Amino acid sequence: MKIMRYIFSAVLLVPTVPVCSLSAHAANNQIPTAAPMTTDLAGGSGSTAYPSVFRVLCPAKQSSGTGFLHKSGKVITVFHVVSGCSAQDIVLLGIQGQPIKVTDVVVDAVIDLALLTPAQDIKAPTLSISECDQHSIGSQVSTWGYPEGYTGLAPLLSSGYLSGTDNLPGPSGKPVTRIVVNAAFNSGNSGGPLVEIDSNRVIGVVASKLAPLPAYIEKALKALKEAKYGLMFTKTKEDGTKEQVSEAQVIEEILQYLRSQTQLVIGHAVLVRDLRSFLKANSIDP
Repeated sequence: MKIMRYIFSAVLLVPTVPVCSLSAHAANNQIPTAAPMTTDLAGGSGSTAYPSVFRVLCPAKQSSGTGFLHKSGKVITVFHVVSGCSAQDIVLLGIQGQPIKVTDVVVDAVIDLALLTPAQDIKAPTLSISECDQHSIGSQVSTWGYPEGYTGLAPLLSSGYLSGTDNLPGPSGKPVTRIVVNAAFNSGNSGGPLVEIDSNRVIGVVASKLAPLPAYIEKALKALKEAKYGLMFTKTKEDGTKEQVSEAQVIEEILQYLRSQTQLVIGHAVLVRDLRSFLKANSIDP
């Protein structure tokens, strides 16, 4: 999952209207902050997620993330996973074991969503997208995906609960509203389905994890990345090509990698209403 800069508000926005969660109710215009716990953290999504969640790879940009099959036959992911990649650069890989090429990519850089058209029909069940916009704080959720460093074909399960919402800059720099989730999102989970365990429906798309940096640290990392002088090294990329990098650039890459492994167990997801709007804007029934 690509790590981005965010501005966080101090107050979480708690819904004050009735929610769709099966366990939630509204009383005196208040939403309960607890939900019944279940020992089945996958809910009923496991058998569907295994064949319908894919690793999204763009070797040309050395980027990877997660995507999931929609009933339209297209694969939903987030924009920043495929940013800068043409359709022919993108490959889908799942439990089927055979790479699936992509013929078309449609993106929304503001919301941070992308829609991929596979080059072949994928025969697999699909997760249903929730028709509800409000879900109670404390609702248990899960996601399936391919965290960085994991090389298996089957997606891995991560689970947690809804913590609230937050407003922060999206990939385009424009502010967007995100679901805040208390769960172990990692680099590579971006684009995975956020599933409400009670309903087994998708209520969001994993977008990022919390990894804030002070402004002066960001400037220092940028300076290291742009320093192309001094002791030079030959770097071999994942695709086998080579490039010359400076000592400072090696240090920046190491620090960014260590940052990507830091886990504060707080993540963000695209709102389901934004996902439905994105699909409808592309003439697709959610």
